[in-house]
Amino acid sequence: MRKFLALLFALLLCTATKVYAEDAATVTVAVNDLPQKLQNRTVIVTLGNGPSDTESTVIVLDGLNNYTATVTVAPSEYYCAAAVQYDALGDYPLQEINQTTFLQAEGGNQYDLIYTLAGSSWYESVTGQQRHYTLQPLETPPENYEPKPAQVGAYLTAPVGFSQHVIVYLQNLYTDDVYDLELYESNWLAAVEPNALSGKYAFLSACVVGDAENRYQFSCEQNELSTETGADFHLTVTDTASPDREMNTPSRDQNSTVQAANSFNNRNTDAPQQPTAVPEIASQPVKQQKKQLDQFSLLLDFMPVVLVGGCSLQCAASIGVETRRGNRSVSDG
Repeated sequence: MRKFLALLFALLLCTATKVYAEDAATVTVAVNDLPQKLQNRTVIVTLGNGPSDTESTVIVLDGLNNYTATVTVAPSEYYCAAAVQYDALGDYPLQEINQTTFLQAEGGNQYDLIYTLAGSSWYESVTGQQRHYTLQPLETPPENYEPKPAQVGAYLTAPVGFSQHVIVYLQNLYTDDVYDLELYESNWLAAVEPNALSGKYAFLSACVVGDAENRYQFSCEQNELSTETGADFHLTVTDTASPDREMNTPSRDQNSTVQAANSFNNRNTDAPQQPTAVPEIASQPVKQQKKQLDQFSLLLDFMPVVLVGGCSLQCAASIGVETRRGNRSVSDG
C-alpha cells in the first residue's frame, strides 16, 4: 500500500511539473551597448504586477553574467522596469528597445527584453543642463590636430580614512567629449580613462556620490592639461565637518609600486645632494699617513746600507793604520 501511494505521489508530481512547464513563459533579459563607465555597475530588472508589487521577479545583471539572464514566469501580464543600481536620480535611464513597459506573457512562449541607455538623464531632460557640471567653451585645435587614442586621469588627496565614492568630470576642449572617472578606496582614489581622445582637457567638477549636504568640497591643482604633456589631474577634497583632518594621497603615499618607481627615477638626483668634498677630506689623512709610512720604510731600508758602509770605512781605516805601522817596522829593521 505504501509503495502504491509513493508511486501515485510521484506520478502526480511529474504530471504537475509537466503541466507547469508547458504553461510557463520564458523571458530573456539583456542590456546592450552599456558604456565602459558602467561596466562595473549592476542593472536590476523587475517583472511584476505593477511598480509597487513586492513579489516581483527580480533579475540581476552584471559583468558575471555578461548582462544577460533567462527566467521562467507564470503566464500573466507583467510591468517591466530596469534601472542602474544606486542611480536614484536617474542619471543613467534605461529603456527597452521596443519601448515595452507591459508584457503579456503566455504559457509556452519565449520573450526577449533588451535594454539600452535612453540618452539624457532625468535632470538634463527637465532642465536642459547637466546636473554635476557646466560645459566649457570649445577651443580651436592646432592646424595639424588629429584625434588619437590617449589617456586622461585623476588622483585625489583626501583626509586619512576617506572611503567615499568620488566622480571626476573632465572635458576635451577640442572634441567636446566629457569623461567621468570613478575613484574608490579600492583603486587608491585614482582612476584613468584609457579610451579618451587626445587634446586639451579641462577639469569641470567632482562630487561625492550621495553627498546631498555638500559636506565634501573639491579643488583642483590644474584647471587645464594637455595629453601631449600628460593629463593627470590632482584634486584635493576637504571635509567641511572636520577641516583639520590629516591628509594623504593614497595613490602616491601608500602605493608601493609608485614609491619604488619614484625611488628608481630619483636615483640620479639624490647623489648631487651629498657634499663632494667629504670623500677628499676624509682621504687626506690617509694619504699623509701613507706618505709618512713610505718615508719610514725607506729609512729602514737605507739604515743597513749606512751601517754596512760605516763598518766598511772603519775596517778600511784600521787596516790602513796597521799597514803603515808594519811598514815603519820593516824600515826600522
